[in-house]
Amino acid sequence: MNKHTFVVLLLVRVFLLQFGVFPLLGDSPTSPAGKSFEKKDPQSEKGYWTCSMDPQIHQDHPGECPICGMALVPYSSHQSSNPTPSFCAMPEQSLATVIHLDPLQSSSGNIRTSSVEEMMIHPRMELFGEISSVTDKQVDFTWYYGGRIQKTLVDYNTTEISEKTPLLEVYSDEAIADQRMYLDMLMHHWRLATNEQAKLEAQYGKLANTIRPIGMSFEHKVNDGHLHAIEERLSLAGMTPKDFQQLQKTGNVRSTFVIQAPQSGTLLESLPHVGSRFDTDKVLFTLVPLKEVWFVTDIFEQDISLLKLGQDISISSKPYPGQLFHGKLVFIGRDVDPQKRTVKARFLVSNPQGLLLPQLSATGLLEVAGGKPQLAVPASAVIDTGRRQLVYVETSPGTYALRNVKLGSEGDLGDRGNMGQGNIARWFQILEGLSAGEKVVTSGAFLIDAEAQLHGFPASSRDTDSAAAKP
Repeated sequence: MNKHTFVVLLLVRVFLLQFGVFPLLGDSPTSPAGKSFEKKDPQSEKGYWTCSMDPQIHQDHPGECPICGMALVPYSSHQSSNPTPSFCAMPEQSLATVIHLDPLQSSSGNIRTSSVEEMMIHPRMELFGEISSVTDKQVDFTWYYGGRIQKTLVDYNTTEISEKTPLLEVYSDEAIADQRMYLDMLMHHWRLATNEQAKLEAQYGKLANTIRPIGMSFEHKVNDGHLHAIEERLSLAGMTPKDFQQLQKTGNVRSTFVIQAPQSGTLLESLPHVGSRFDTDKVLFTLVPLKEVWFVTDIFEQDISLLKLGQDISISSKPYPGQLFHGKLVFIGRDVDPQKRTVKARFLVSNPQGLLLPQLSATGLLEVAGGKPQLAVPASAVIDTGRRQLVYVETSPGTYALRNVKLGSEGDLGDRGNMGQGNIARWFQILEGLSAGEKVVTSGAFLIDAEAQLHGFPASSRDTDSAAAKP
């Protein structure tokens, strides 16, 4: 039998075994090899040879399985000395599965146990998300006039910018028109002021210079309002008081303006190219300081109660393996995603060297304060079927009973110094199903579970409602 055929048969046997239909393959009186064999009762024999995949095969000598071709293994009467399943001390939490292994099997299977004890478990949440800039410090720069890029004043490879650094030189017809309107309104303002003074002199003669008007004409007010509005917009566009004085003195308008960085920070995108046109809605560049960034992640609804503002978190990212960045929880969302059943959470993370960049993926380890000591077992002891959580309890040397348990929080014993190295022992709080001092299997549980399946006992793969005791 070639290797490919053997693997296919092995997978088929495992599949059929999961659904308890493997006996159907042994009911035929003739094997694939054309040999007849008789299914024997293990209780009537002192010992025999059987197949791990087809346990209905019994022979009194070693050889190969006539169905799948696997080497037969010895089976002693000692292994079947307790054929009738018995319940453990907690019938409401126990399953009808008791398995006995001889010392050789326990040794070869590396079976290890650990006592159930009260421990202080520190729940630990491993979160996955991405880095984001602090949006209330981000500047998406738009100019106050439409125009055209005349010149870029920094190299395109520049990323870090200081405040008031000249970035772009732009030409704007709109800004030129505003300057000319400013000069016209300024001239009109002077004419109105001159006319009002002439009226006072005509009415009061030499006393006109001693009279201080308490108001101005409506036309004068409207003109001054427009004048100040244009002056403010030109000021925002970059004109200084000295520029206004020069404009009033010479009447020469500026055709180009220099755009400066409004704050220090990092350029997230390239500057526009020379010759490109823009309007007042066009973002010319995005500038954001990265000394602090946000770590944004989704929190599942069952974990929301563990969050408290101000909690510490350690962040790692793939570009910098082994390096941790520290932050605090600053925001817990109130909008639940109906599809993912999550809320958004944001952590403010210190990033003094600017290594963490927006949209980088990151992993966070959230520190959650532990409560009082509770019964706990290592995570390796728990077999999670998706519907139930199971452990194997050593009731006597070499004898193991399957037990249904109810788990609490998952965490560790407080060692958070090895994030990302995969060597932190994980523990589960036990809410129901175990008592202090009982011993649970922490290594080799799947071997015991496989043995239970071979005997047809309820095991992790036989996850039916009838297998578990009703609460």
